[in-house]
Parts: sequence; structure tokens; C-alpha cells
Amino acid sequence: MQINVTFRRLEPSDALREYAENRLQKLNKYADGPIDVNVVLSVEKFRHTAEVTISGDGVRAAAKEEQNEMRAAIDLVSDKIYKQLKRYKEKIRSKRVAGSVAEPDLLDVLPSPETVKGGLGIITTKKMDAKPMAVEEAAAQFQSLNQNFMMFTNAETNAINVLYRRMDGALGLVEP
Repeated sequence: MQINVTFRRLEPSDALREYAENRLQKLNKYADGPIDVNVVLSVEKFRHTAEVTISGDGVRAAAKEEQNEMRAAIDLVSDKIYKQLKRYKEKIRSKRVAGSVAEPDLLDVLPSPETVKGGLGIITTKKMDAKPMAVEEAAAQFQSLNQNFMMFTNAETNAINVLYRRMDGALGLVEP
């Protein structure tokens, strides 16, 4: 973790630099990889301002605090940044937990030999009978099946048609 402390309109002080670095050193436990921490300490009349910006490892966070004393501003801004990073870490952790519930099997992830050879991504092939029937008859039969689509030969046109279930629950018809 790289901590850069910058002083604006303020005499650089090793004591303040060390104080800010020590307060922000605990950020390491919230980062999985290397992060950069930029601290800007400035004074305007009686306002002491501390700004902290964190970037790296997919994390971006910033906080700013103004107080009458610089150490109080550093304390408050470090607390703010800790809360932001803690929320971010919990959000990532909850997404991992939610995503790990439905982990795919290894056989589902590995490409099949057909996919590797052709590169088309066809995983399985099914043979279906395209029986000749009217569209209304096909729709009635499709309603009784628990499938996403059904292929049939249209009795009127002798062309192969496909009935499918739409997202809204209605049926769709594909004709050539």
C-alpha cells in the first residue's frame, strides 16, 4: 500500500504525516491487492481540511472532512473511508456468496468435443419429429408439454414451423 501525503497552505510536518499514515495503515485489511492512498491536508483560515482518495484493485473511494483541528479532520476522514471500504467489501462478499449458490458442475463448464472441433458452441443435438398438424392443434399440444419450444410441420403450407413460449407467457410462432 502506497500512502502519499500532500500539504497545501500548511507547513509540512513529519508528525502530521506519520499520524495520517498510521490512521490509514489499517486500510490494508480491506484491500485484496495493491492500492494507492492520496491524502491532501490543507488549511484555509480556521478550517483544517483532510481529503483521502483511494484507488487500485478495482476500488475507488474518496472522502473529505473539515474541522477546527487537523488531527480531528484526519480522524473523521479516516472513519469515513473505512466505512466506505467496509460497505464495498461486504457488497463484494455478498455477491460472491449469492453467486456461489448456483455453481455450475464441472461437466457443464468443460467444452464438449463437438464445440472444440467446430467452434460453433453447439453442445447437444436432438432429433425431433415434425408431425403435420394445424397451428391450433400444435398450440393445444404445446400447452400440455412442459417445453420452451415445439417444432411441427404446418398442414396448410407443408413448411416446418416452430412454436415457442415468450417471456410474457404467450406463444410465438416462427414461420419460414
